[in-house]
Amino acid sequence: MVNAYLLQRLTAIQQVLLAHKSGSVGLPSAVAGAERETFLREFLEKIFPAHRRFSSGAITDAEGNISGQVDIAIEFGFSPSFPMPNASQRLLLAESVAAVVEVKSDLQSQWSEVVGTTAAVKRLRRNLNAVTIAGDSDPTHYIPVIAVGYAGHSTTEGLAARLSSTAEADRPDGALVIQSGCFVGFGMTASGPTGLYALALSIDVLFRQLISARPDLQHYVQ
Repeated sequence: MVNAYLLQRLTAIQQVLLAHKSGSVGLPSAVAGAERETFLREFLEKIFPAHRRFSSGAITDAEGNISGQVDIAIEFGFSPSFPMPNASQRLLLAESVAAVVEVKSDLQSQWSEVVGTTAAVKRLRRNLNAVTIAGDSDPTHYIPVIAVGYAGHSTTEGLAARLSSTAEADRPDGALVIQSGCFVGFGMTASGPTGLYALALSIDVLFRQLISARPDLQHYVQ
């Protein structure tokens, strides 16, 4: 049975997110996109404890590969990342990133952009040297990607089909459409307001999967 109070809160959050998207209609695409990404990042920051950081920028690995711009990088919280003074964009080391969230206005029409970002992120390799693992499986050597669209697929079946028809190397590990609430990924499906809950649970699973690690970050400068 769904908790009525939680459902009421999730419904309100969903409506606010969609209202924010409506407020950016007609603005230049770069401005509207930045606003959507910032608003979603701030929403996630308020859900999780303060020591979890949600950043924007680019990710590099010890082999010298780089992701390009990512909308939201979810940091584990036990490794450094490097902003320029008085700037918000960070250069993140692959070992510091738990997952990436790619934010789009419409997940269906912009799927090719999602695929491009996912491929660039997943080619990075992180050597975590995990110390304490709490999940059912070890953390992957690649960085998981979650695609979020304000609009897009109206059914979980359609969203699941889109994911399954995408090559594995280019495929996000999960996807959410805020308008319909459809979520698929990490062994979960949801629709309506509970899609936001599934997104939060998926990120929580990735956080809890790895309690502590000792990555050898000296490889970046040797």
